[in-house]
Formats: sequence, C-alpha cells, structure tokens
Amino acid sequence: MKIYKKFTLIILTCISLAILLLVINQVYAKYKSSATGNASIPISRWNIVVNATSIRDNPDLSSKIIPTFPGNENIASNIIAPTAEGYFDLSFNFKDVDVSFKYTITVSASENSAVSDLVATGYSIDDGEKIDFTAYNEEITDTIHLTDNVDSRNIRVYVMWDDASDNTLMNNLADTASTSASNSSAIFDVNVSFIQITN
Repeated sequence: MKIYKKFTLIILTCISLAILLLVINQVYAKYKSSATGNASIPISRWNIVVNATSIRDNPDLSSKIIPTFPGNENIASNIIAPTAEGYFDLSFNFKDVDVSFKYTITVSASENSAVSDLVATGYSIDDGEKIDFTAYNEEITDTIHLTDNVDSRNIRVYVMWDDASDNTLMNNLADTASTSASNSSAIFDVNVSFIQITN
C-alpha cells in the first residue's frame, strides 16, 4: 500500500505540475500577429511640352521652331538678309510636371549656317515687352516653382543678322558669298534645357 500511495502521490504531483504549467503559460501568453504589404507611391510627372512636342519623347525640335521675319520696305518677309530682324516662339506647357524646375535657353549661329553673324538680341515672356540683352546671345533662364501654379509660358526670342561695321565675323564680301553657298540657309542652334530644383 505504501508503494501505491507513493505512486498515486507522484501521479497527482505530475498532473498538478502539468496543470500549473498550463495555467502559467496561459497567464503569460501574449497576442502575436504579423502581416505584410506594399506601399505604393505615385512617381512625379515630368512631361514638358515645347511647341506641341513632348521633349521627353522627342528631343529634336528642329521642325517645331519656325522663325518669322516680317520684312520691311527694303527686305522681303520670311527671308533673312543683312540687318533683317525677326523672332521665333517657344511655347512651353508644363501642366504634366509635379516638381519645381529651372529652364535655360541658349541661341547661337550654327557652325553649319551660311551666315555666322546671326545673333539673339532679346526676348519677351507671354506677349510682354521685349527684354533686350546687354550682349548678344545671352542665356534666357527662369525658375518655375510648383507653388506658382503656372501651367504654360510663351517665350519669343528676337534674332537678327548683325551687319554692324564693327562685326568681325563676316564682312560685305562674306555676306555676298553666303547667298551662293551650297548651304544658303541661315541656321540658329537653339538649346532648351530643363532641370528639377530640389531646394
């Protein structure tokens, strides 16, 4: 009987210990869960349109820049001759741009031009007054801040065939020779660049 009591006592102790461990485990149990997912953030738009052409998709604007030379009583319209003055327009549309940016426009005579005396003399913004350059072919630059709420800008660049007597690039003989050159076109290089402003 002693063995039976010892055996029963050991069994009861083990059962009690198991119940105690189960109760302690439940008392100290913590809720635990986990989950995963993706954070999706739209990328800012950067689609600047110049003269109705997206420069993101087509960086060559040669066919979109159309010079206008109104002419006068001594020079026919829409041609260039010594002292002729004209302009070309750059129409910017940036409604699909979500960041502040700076634009820079540079204009100069192309090395392929029959006339090297081509110069930019100034510009105007949105049909405003002409802003004359202090020296020919200066950069045209400005910053468009996102908070400005501006969707478009029209820039008119004024150009001319500089035939001043102090001009050392072409003399009268070179002016005359330009009309018989195999490439008898006056060509401007126009570079329009845009860069995001981060501060």
